[in-house]
Amino acid sequence: MNPRENLIQALNRREPEWLPAPFVDRSMSVVTHEIREYPPGGGVDDWGVEWKQGEEEIGAGVPVKHPIKKPSDIDSCPFPNPNEEGLMDSALDQIERIDRSTSMVFGDNGWGLFERAWILVGMDRLLIWMYKEPEAVEKLLTRIARVKIKITERLIEEVDVDGIGYGDDWGGETALIMGPKLWRKFLKPQQQKLYDVCIENDVPIMQHSDGHIEEIIPDLIEMGLTMLDPLQPEANDVEKIKEKFGDKLAFHGAVGSRILHHGNPDEVRTEVKTRINQLSKGGGYVIAPAHSHSYPEENLRAFRDSAIEHGSIPEKWIRNSFVEMAGDTVV
Repeated sequence: MNPRENLIQALNRREPEWLPAPFVDRSMSVVTHEIREYPPGGGVDDWGVEWKQGEEEIGAGVPVKHPIKKPSDIDSCPFPNPNEEGLMDSALDQIERIDRSTSMVFGDNGWGLFERAWILVGMDRLLIWMYKEPEAVEKLLTRIARVKIKITERLIEEVDVDGIGYGDDWGGETALIMGPKLWRKFLKPQQQKLYDVCIENDVPIMQHSDGHIEEIIPDLIEMGLTMLDPLQPEANDVEKIKEKFGDKLAFHGAVGSRILHHGNPDEVRTEVKTRINQLSKGGGYVIAPAHSHSYPEENLRAFRDSAIEHGSIPEKWIRNSFVEMAGDTVV
């Protein structure tokens, strides 16, 4: 069995020969389209949002000008054209460099419906509109979903990806940002449309959402989700979730980003072993950091070594060097 076949076992919630670890065994690769969700260094993204990125901002930076300020702006706001020629060129180029016989390729759809909506409108305004302007919120999410649906279709049809990854940060530290009721009212119906494209094409779905999202896991299972990422241990009861939903859902991530970032190598090794013990029984677990960050090199080494040891990864499928491994984005 090679890493791709082994990963498929885990996605199907069957016991794999070893614990899939894309950061170590290359079992999963990710390609993406060319719609610019944020402009590195600051500027305006392809949705018309202005961003600031300076020394005090991290990651994508901060959206500072939201183009939609009132409901009447929704129809006139210029969205990216998902039918644009060349939009898949980057994904096609990336996939040419991947050994698809040993690695599953997931197409990254980009930022999700809720994230893109609040970036266009502003977080406070969007949450207020959910109560005061519900029709405007539905119209906005429908427009965004049309773009995202077409991107999914093109990733499947033109790039021939094996799976689709959706990302949308719904959770805060202790609860859903908008609460389960509003999530089900506004986001679930549109998210279902995105899932349906994958289901109709028999393509597995990986859903990313940071934060606490335990209350809507049954909804995600009902909708057809294959694998949930990143299952942040700082915000969710990982062991309880595996016990309740492990026969219906696979999990990706769960190794605490705070420990990876601020802990020492011994703490990282213990964290990796703990998550493997909690989540790997019976299959359905793909080990990875609970967030994509630049972590200290010694902690990445500790993650790698502990995953190899406690995940029983065969030497044949271990990346040749740490330098080779660290050159990739953490999946």
